[in-house]
Amino acid sequence: MKRLIFFILVLAFCSAGFAQDNQNKNRQDKKEKFEQMMAEIQSRKIAFFTKHLKLTSEEAKVFWPVYEKCEAERNAARKEIRKSAWTLHKAVKEGNASDEEIRSMADTYYENLDREASLQKLHYYEYLKVLPVKKAAMVRIVEERFMNELLSQWRRQPGPKDKDYKK
Repeated sequence: MKRLIFFILVLAFCSAGFAQDNQNKNRQDKKEKFEQMMAEIQSRKIAFFTKHLKLTSEEAKVFWPVYEKCEAERNAARKEIRKSAWTLHKAVKEGNASDEEIRSMADTYYENLDREASLQKLHYYEYLKVLPVKKAAMVRIVEERFMNELLSQWRRQPGPKDKDYKK
């Protein structure tokens, strides 16, 4: 009887170890797929911007480092916006925050939105340092076109997102 219990325990621990390995492998696979997808999007973005802004090779050499720095700043600002929006939403939904606390959270949220808008203008001036004015003025517009094109392509792709709505 003791051997049977011992054998069952050994099997349980081994299967738990295999399950853990499979979870880690799945996480790693998802991470690799995500990184590949982001690299593909980045290369498409470079081609799109180069084509639509008509960047020369000299302009591209100086533009992309500036753009990547500006994009990192903008992403950090957007992260703060999402964080403050979530905090505000949660406080209002739960209803346990005072009006003053909610007002403070709303002020923080709108300050974060203002900060992102200010960054857009500052980035335009950064682009002016490395690009002619017409190209610098078009960076944000080209960026929006690129995002719209990506979203449009994503919506046209059949996949799991369509299965629930075809009933």
